[in-house]
Amino acid sequence: MHLAPVLHTERLLLRGHQEQDLDDCAALWSHPEVTRYTTGTPLARQDVWTRLLRHSGHWALFGFGYWLAFDRASGRFAGEVGIARFKRDLLFDLPTLDLVPEAGWVFLPWCHGQGMASEAVRAVLEWRDRSLGPGSTFCIIQPENAPSLRLAQKVGFQLDQVASHAGRDWQILMRHSSLASSSIAQFTSPD
Repeated sequence: MHLAPVLHTERLLLRGHQEQDLDDCAALWSHPEVTRYTTGTPLARQDVWTRLLRHSGHWALFGFGYWLAFDRASGRFAGEVGIARFKRDLLFDLPTLDLVPEAGWVFLPWCHGQGMASEAVRAVLEWRDRSLGPGSTFCIIQPENAPSLRLAQKVGFQLDQVASHAGRDWQILMRHSSLASSSIAQFTSPD
């Protein structure tokens, strides 16, 4: 069984989800600024619990998944970041993306504008490139979510196509991995 490795960046510690993280994750997914461009509405605690279990399942089945991000200096919870295969309804007519890892990130407002999300996403993508080898990764972002679109472009994603689902448009951005990237994170096995 695969467990999420611990990633250390200059300011962040990224580690896998644990049972005791439910309160932090529930606070994250109940925040309107977090859910505005993701789920659209705050999530119930039981739905957050299901997400937490789903992230552990990704590691067990695929050897990749999501991490929780914590500020190294204070230990304060910052958000979630990772890669996954979500089998989204939005992608039903796009079978070429079925086996491609999807990157995603959500961070609490207290750390917006400080570069923490881009630091975390860069570390995850570096881990992806080194652990999974050359290949593509995509992300899905609403066109109105300018901060996430800027972050995606900053870390190498480019617009690939636009998909519509449930009356909304979503931008699908693609990144092709490069093993020549500089190292910004240290990787360690989980305890």
